[in-house]
Formats: sequence, structure tokens, C-alpha cells
Amino acid sequence: MQTLKSDTGNSLKKLKQPINLIVLVVLIGLTVFRLVLSAKAPYFTNLFAGYDDQLFIRYSEEILKGNWLGEYSTTTLSKGVSYSLFMVWSNKLHLSYGVSLGIFNILASSIAAIALRPLIHNRWILIFIYTFFLYSPVTLTSEYSTRIYRNTLVVPAVLLVISCLIGLYFRRNGKLRPFILWSGGLSLIFPFYWYIREDSLWLFPILTVGLVIIFGSVIFENNPNFKLKNIRTAIKKIHFTKQQVVKLILCFLPFVLLFSTVKVLKNMNQEHYGVALVNDRTSGAFGNVSKQLIRMDDGTELNEKNSKVWVSKKALEKAEAVSPALKSIARNIEWIYKGSPWSGGEDIAGDIIFWALRDAAAQADYYKDGKKTEEFWSKVDSELSSAYKKGQLKQKKEIYLTATGDGKLRKDLPLVGEFMKSGFDYNVFYKNYSQGADVTLGPKDDVGKAEKLLKHSFKENWQDINLPRTESPKVVKSAKISNRIIQLYRDITPVWLGFCALGFLIILIGSLFSKAQLKTFRGMLLILLGLVLSYLIFLIGVSWFCSWAPERKDMFMMIYTGAGVPVVQWIEVMAFVGIVQLPIIAKKINKKNS
Repeated sequence: MQTLKSDTGNSLKKLKQPINLIVLVVLIGLTVFRLVLSAKAPYFTNLFAGYDDQLFIRYSEEILKGNWLGEYSTTTLSKGVSYSLFMVWSNKLHLSYGVSLGIFNILASSIAAIALRPLIHNRWILIFIYTFFLYSPVTLTSEYSTRIYRNTLVVPAVLLVISCLIGLYFRRNGKLRPFILWSGGLSLIFPFYWYIREDSLWLFPILTVGLVIIFGSVIFENNPNFKLKNIRTAIKKIHFTKQQVVKLILCFLPFVLLFSTVKVLKNMNQEHYGVALVNDRTSGAFGNVSKQLIRMDDGTELNEKNSKVWVSKKALEKAEAVSPALKSIARNIEWIYKGSPWSGGEDIAGDIIFWALRDAAAQADYYKDGKKTEEFWSKVDSELSSAYKKGQLKQKKEIYLTATGDGKLRKDLPLVGEFMKSGFDYNVFYKNYSQGADVTLGPKDDVGKAEKLLKHSFKENWQDINLPRTESPKVVKSAKISNRIIQLYRDITPVWLGFCALGFLIILIGSLFSKAQLKTFRGMLLILLGLVLSYLIFLIGVSWFCSWAPERKDMFMMIYTGAGVPVVQWIEVMAFVGIVQLPIIAKKINKKNS
């Protein structure tokens, strides 16, 4: 007890020191200002967007009513549930949506800075890193900040996953308590991140490889002279302490919680809808049917002439010819091309055909009962599989990255490269990022319900379609400030990238020639390589998917590449930290009293 009083007294004495008070005031000021920007931001939504904005609002409202995701339909199990749960938690805590989002961004930026504490002891540098992440332009631009849509959570969630993994790595051979905290944080955020979107797989490799490396490091942490070439000898000398055993178990915890979350969601959906699936659009029988339709050779040259079309009308006709189950809704499929809002008779581009196909099945009285619908698509899946085996259907000769994604021919790859270049410009140079005066659309009653859910008023930017505004909403003060911050980042980017390039060079040289800091430099280089490869996987995946619409290249790459920004910024920060690790600099800034 006396020791506790003594520690508290020492902490208060340190806090009263002028320099420490300045640090605290700066930190609080930056944090409060960012929270105010988030709370006062001009949020907007489109409640006519039944597959996007409106869908997540409806999920949240049904969860609050105790109805899980509502009545079963074509959209009920089509998207992840994390974003709606975030809105529900915010509502339950009596916080406005803007405040909750601000707190989440503050949390993510704080964890990112704290993750580097073993490498950096200087508080001002840590505050700089915290601020760099906290005011990131992607968290201020409309698509990732003020639109009531799941993209707002993607950036802080990715930042948290990477930060917790890096924080765990730098504490892998330290005390048990910090290891437990970082592993626990990673285990909680990863399942939440996984179900924000359906394309979360790209971050799985770095998590897996990172935890394998941490696992191996824990095994040999009692052997300071361990070298890879002496691994057989080292294995013979392995002896585990209780601390090591606990750490090794904790390395599996993120996967255990992810698989547990999958199991819980499947059980929930089984109970409410009769199908043990988390998503019935990208997985289950419909996911299998989508895969088979995408890969089908329709017997024409359309595949070579028009890469926009994933599944042609001709392909659907061939599928109907070998699948009696699909043939049973032929009249509804014909409606897609004659009378539906999806097409005016022409082939449908991209993955939109699958939303249309679900609507066609709904017209045939499916998507009212989950079990019946899954049985229908299972029958179609079985009949198409049989037709492929018998040679009635043939596959296109294309390159595929994912099961339900489109394939590419060699001639399509340059276009994918163009999309990658566009995405890179958005992620690194914050191209076209801004916050504006967007309007909220929707029926008055629905807007009122959304306001109640989000504890936010849309009266300043609501557009009544029956009574159009005479004036457009004005750009509010918080948006103007956000745009200035975004422009500041753009202005300093060329100089900042120069520093990062120097830092990367220092890390590379240090990992080859440094003696005193060899382990640190090689660890940083390993993290950098992992982040670069992860970003490359992400950028290829997004570009591959979006390249079916060349005319929408810039719009798509701005909307879908936001998750790449925290990865790029982590690469930049790690490179910057390489400069700080130079002994001549580290000696001056990493003082004990700093």
C-alpha cells in the first residue's frame, strides 16, 4: 500500500513538471479537436439505397427490436454485420454516431502510437505518430467519414489490426502481461474487422505469418544465441516455462475467436432463417452457383471482346438448358432483361448480375424462407456441377483470383495495372479526398427513424424528393477545416516520402551491417516487407475486381481502396522510425526523462 502511494506521488510530481504539463495539454488538445471535428461533421445517408446505406440502418433497427436482421429476403444475409453492431452499441451507450466514430478513430490512433513504445521513448515523436494517424485524410474524406456506410469503420479497424500485431511483435519476448493485452486486443478487433466487409481476406496472410513468427520467437526466446542454421541443435535444447506456454496459446487466440464468431453467427442465422451461413451471397449454394456461372464458356466471343460482362445472357440460357431447377425460374430470369431496373435488354456488367439473379428468384417466391431458398440453389449447383462433369458445359480459359470474382485474360492485365496506379495515387497522395455538403435522401419517416438510431439530426441536409430544396446545403465549418487538413497532408507528402525513403534505406543498411541493433533493424525490415506485400495483395485484388468498369475507374478506386491507406501510412511510419533508430539520433531523443 505504501509502495502504491509512493508511485502515485511520484507520478503526480512528474505530471506537475512544466514539460509534462505541456505534453499533456497538447495531447488532450489534439484529441478533443479531432473528436469535435467528428461530432460536428456533416453526416449524410441515402435511405433509398436498399443494398447499401439503407440496408445497414435496417439491420441496426431490427437488432434493437430483438429481431436479429429482420425478415428473410434477398438482402438479409448479403453483407457483414459489424457496422450495424457498431451503430447499435453507440445507440445503447447513448452516444451520437459522430462521437462514437470519433472515439473509435482516437482509439485506433492511440494503439498505433503505443505499439511503437518499445522502439521510441520520446513522447513528442509518439505524439507526432499519433497525430499522423488521427488526422489521416482518409478519415476526413466523405466516403470514409461522413457517409453513413460501413466504409467509415474500415480504416480504423485495419489500423487496429496492424497496430495490435506490431505491438505484439515488439513485446514477443517481454513480460507476460503486455503480451496478454496485445494478443487480447488483436483477438477482439480481428473478428470485428472481418465482418465489416466481405473482402477482408487480404489481411489474413500478414496476420498468419506474423503470428507464426511471434510463435517461433517465443519458442526460442530462452536461447539468445539462436540461429536458423543451428535449428536442430536449438530444438534439442528447448525447454518451456509457464510464461512461454501461455504466450504460445495466446498466439492462437485471434483464430479461435474468429472461428468462434463464425460459429455464433451461423447458429444465429440457423435459428432465425434455417440456414447455417454467415453470408448467403458469397458462400453457400448461391456462392457456388455464382462461381460456376462466372467460369462458364457461353460459346461466343463475348469473353474476349467485352471483359465487362461476367455472366452473359447466353451463359444463363446454357445454364437453364442443363439445370431443370434454374429452368423453373426462366420466366423470372427473362424479366431481368425485359422489364427490370437491372437491364434494358443488354448484358449486365460486373457482379450486378448476381443481385439481379437473386431478385429473379425472389419473384419466383424464393427468399421468403431461408431453408427453401438454400435447397433451390443447392439443386442448381448440383445440376451445373453434373453438366460440367459430363462435358455439357465448359470453363473459360481465364485467370481467377477468388471463387466469386471475375477471371482475366492476358489482354486484360494492363487495365488492371491502370487501376492499381489509380488506387496508389489515392492511397499515397490522397488524390481527390475532400469533405463536402452532401445531401441525405429518404422518406421523412425513415429519416426520422435513422436520426433516432444515430442520435444525429439530418435536418440541415435532408433533401425531400417531393419538395426539392431551392438552395444546396452549404459546406459547414468542420468540413472546411477537414479540407484544410487534407490539403496540408497533400502539401507535405513529397517531403514526407523523402524522409521515409531515407528511413527505409537506413533500415536496409542496418539489417545488413549493424551489430548493436541488428535484431531491431531486421525486425523492422520484416514488418515493412510484410506490410508492402499485404498492400500489394490488397491493391491487386481491388483493381482486379473493379476493372470491369473502366469508365468508373477513379470513382471505384476512391471508394474501394480506403483500407489501403492505413497500411501505406504504417509503411511510412515504420520507415520514419528507421531514422530515429540511428544511434547518433536515438541517443539525443530517447532519453529516460523524455
